[in-house]
Amino acid sequence: MCFFFYICAVTINQRILTYFGGIFLVFSIFIILIEHRYTQNVAIENLCDKLEICCDVVKTQYDKSEIPFLPDSTIRITILDIDGNIVFDNNIVPKEYTNHASRKEFTIAKKKGKGFAIRKSDTTKQSYFYYIKKYENYYIRTAKPFNRLSDVFKTDNLAIIVILLFFLCASGAFYMVARRFGNTINALKNLIEKVDSGDKYNFPDNEFREISEYIVNMYKKLDHTQKALNIEREKLMSHLRLSKRGLAIFSPQRKEILSNELFIQYINLISDKQRRYPESVFEISQFGEITEFLDDRQRNDTNIFETKSVQIHKNDSIISINCIIFPDKSFEITIDDITQQEEQALLKRQLTQNISHELKTPISSIQGFMETLLNNPDMEEEKKKFYIQRCYNQAIRLSYLLQDISMLNKLDETSNIFAKDDLDLHSIIDSVVQDVALELEEKHFNVHVDVASPLPIKGNQSLLYSVFRNLLDNSLHYAGSDINIEISCYRSDKEFYYLSFADNGVGVEETHLNRIFDRFYRVDKGRSRKLGGTGLGLAIVKNAIHLHQGRISAKNRQGGGLEFLFTLRKE
Repeated sequence: MCFFFYICAVTINQRILTYFGGIFLVFSIFIILIEHRYTQNVAIENLCDKLEICCDVVKTQYDKSEIPFLPDSTIRITILDIDGNIVFDNNIVPKEYTNHASRKEFTIAKKKGKGFAIRKSDTTKQSYFYYIKKYENYYIRTAKPFNRLSDVFKTDNLAIIVILLFFLCASGAFYMVARRFGNTINALKNLIEKVDSGDKYNFPDNEFREISEYIVNMYKKLDHTQKALNIEREKLMSHLRLSKRGLAIFSPQRKEILSNELFIQYINLISDKQRRYPESVFEISQFGEITEFLDDRQRNDTNIFETKSVQIHKNDSIISINCIIFPDKSFEITIDDITQQEEQALLKRQLTQNISHELKTPISSIQGFMETLLNNPDMEEEKKKFYIQRCYNQAIRLSYLLQDISMLNKLDETSNIFAKDDLDLHSIIDSVVQDVALELEEKHFNVHVDVASPLPIKGNQSLLYSVFRNLLDNSLHYAGSDINIEISCYRSDKEFYYLSFADNGVGVEETHLNRIFDRFYRVDKGRSRKLGGTGLGLAIVKNAIHLHQGRISAKNRQGGGLEFLFTLRKE
């Protein structure tokens, strides 16, 4: 706004003078032309009246058979018959008489009874003002010779001088007004600058005081509105981040305007290829109906809200896609996982049953081994050591189980106890890989990390370590041998990192994918217990990622293996 006032203040005098001066100049020229035309018409009428009197005098003389004669010897007298033949002319000899039926003034008089014309004589080669009048059976023409038109039509120079003087006076007045108005604009500009910077200001003590007050009030309201809009925008962005719905808004040209990270997660869950940008949604075959809907509606000129809903079945989930197209042809796409979830009470009962079952197995084993030792005091030393070792192993397993349950309880109920520091995510991933290097080598695993170094993040080191350690342990235990693992950060925006953890192992059946993050859920229960797992590793991964305000999902890769897609908030 200050820039606008500055530009106005610098050029307002010149603009006013240019606009009003130009308008008045055109108006003055127009008046001069009209006045000149009027003067010319008056002169023509006067000359016609004078020459008509001369024609009447000549008629009187001609009717008396007298030789036509006028006191003004410069006036040419011509008498023509009804067919335009010259009967008498006081300027040329009879042998030079010609027919004048085609002369302009004659053709006019033949129609109207009288007429005039300004032209050069074909006979004398002299310029004349001709006036002709029709009588009973002949025409009388009188002509006034001239060298220049100004000799015939006298211009009133006084009127032109008065108009020019008036123009100069008006220009001076306009200049004074423009200067005063420009000074007022400067004052308003200075006033707005002081308001903008928070300095003290006073309103001008003149006729523009009310305007100044109004402008300042409008400026303050605009500033307040702008701040309110920024607050509302932050609320909207917070809502999008916390929303359990993937959402993206696109321009009519299908360019991203706004999106949340869950939208990227969902389109990668649906797509068989890794997608980095929201615009790539239109390349996914499952979105074909939505694309056709947009093609049709964007060609249509109707300015109404229209919606389209599609359901996609993927990985034993039902994904709902909704598209709303707005009157300006921009549109919004939302993606929801609408798979029916088990009731909360049922989950709690199952959790209680699972914990009871998981605790029962190691406790029963310890109890059985201890009873055997107590009932057989004379048992061989080697057998005693065997049973004690088995008790110790079960106690270790029980300890891991209780640690994992305790960790999940902390993540669920007291997540604020986990301090967050400035960390390097690449370094954390590297330390996890180094810690399991021996086991990776034994099973012939190859780990490829495609993550920038450094990759700064504000988070809890223990939890982030746990995320990648549990994912790596999961592949080591269940993927098979001779496996390639890829850890990548395939996208980054202002707020989130988008990561992928994928292997080319045996994968997981589609019916199990939705439940692998459930507590104590095992795809192969017997094999899992044999390998010593607690069934809580992926549940800890999910909760640790949620604590970092991210989300995680899993899908089978097209070429085989399992892929985890998740986000981590940068701060």
